[in-house]
Formats: sequence, C-alpha cells, structure tokens
Amino acid sequence: MTVAERWMDTISQNLANVSTTAYKRDVFLFNEGLDRLLSEPGGAQIGRLGSGPADKGTQTVFEMGSFAATGNPMDLAIGSERHMLQVRTGNGEIRYTRDGALALGPNRELVTKTGAQVLDPDGNPIVLPAGAFSISADGQVQAGNQVIGRLALYDGNNRKVGDGQYLAADARLVAQNETRIHQGFIEGSNVNAIEEMVAMIKLNRAYEMAQKSIQGQDESTGRLISILTSR
Repeated sequence: MTVAERWMDTISQNLANVSTTAYKRDVFLFNEGLDRLLSEPGGAQIGRLGSGPADKGTQTVFEMGSFAATGNPMDLAIGSERHMLQVRTGNGEIRYTRDGALALGPNRELVTKTGAQVLDPDGNPIVLPAGAFSISADGQVQAGNQVIGRLALYDGNNRKVGDGQYLAADARLVAQNETRIHQGFIEGSNVNAIEEMVAMIKLNRAYEMAQKSIQGQDESTGRLISILTSR
C-alpha cells in the first residue's frame, strides 16, 4: 500500500503537467523484495516470507512530445530526445532545459520563461539586436546577414531539479551536425493523459485489494489469538 501511494504520486505529477511545455513524464520503478528465509537452528528451511514490492524510485522517460507550430520566432523545439539548452539561472547556476518558449530579458538576452539566460557554447548569454532574427537548424542565431551566436545544446544523464530544468554532471556539448532546431515550434508534454488515467484506476484497485488482504490477515490473527487464549 505504501508503494501504491508513491506510485500514485508519480501519476498525479504526470497528470498535473500534461499541458506543460516539453515536460517529460516519470515512471515508477519497483521489484519484488528479496525473500526472507526462515530457518531452524540446524539450517533446514521452514518457509519463505515475501517482503512485497520494493520501491526503486522513479525514472524519467525522455521520448519527445509532439511539436505544435506557433509562428512565434521566440519559440523553438529541439529535434532530438536528450539534447537540451544550457541556461544560467538567476542564482548563477548552470542548468539544462528543453522548454523552448523563450523571451527577451531586460538586456535583450534570450531567456526562458523562468528568467534563466540561454547560453552559447562559451557560456555567454545570447544578446539580440533590435529587429528580426532567425535560428537555423544547427542552432546559429542570425540577425540580418550577421551570425550573432549559437545555441549551446548538451547531452548527458539529466535529472530533474524543478521548473522544467535538469542537472547533469556528465554533460557534453553537442556538435552542430548532431542536432536540429525547429524555430516557430514548441514541444508539448510527452504525458498521455488516457494512459495515466487507466494506470490510476488499476492502481486504485490494487490498493483496495491490498487493503482487504491486510484486513483479512488481521481478522485471522484475531481469531487465532481468541482460540489460544480460550484454552
């Protein structure tokens, strides 16, 4: 029942982010706990007692969400599953994100909707001049005929840290020919609301069965105690 509650928390988190830009769903991991062996002093096994499913935490599924055309040049979608933009938060921390709903900061630098600066491969913010600009498929940012920067995309073993951001100790810079940027598009969440709702229903039934099992064991123990005390 405890594992079911944690699993339900994971499903609820996914459903709460079904409309979040570039959100990656989590799946709950568990396995059957190791059997506990009960042995007599001489070593002869007299039975096994399963310890139930063991909570192994969660794992993020990085498959891409669907792309939606917005026509907004500030929006971009990354055409690979694990590549992410490198950003610098207001606290100066380096993070990674796939949320391509960008905006202009106070100094005309590209920022995410949380205010984190989008960085180039040298770790500098990308500052846009006044007027139109474009982002090529390989991540080059151009204003007129002038290249003013390039988006830094990284790959690595990313883990969530909140606000659509990730942290990766082994992040590596992705070469220009390894990625593809889609300007004027936004990536949706990869959460399938119907699948999550079906999983929630099944989980509720499993929880009820576990609860009834505990109640049955409690009643059996009570009857056994009653029989032993009456002798």
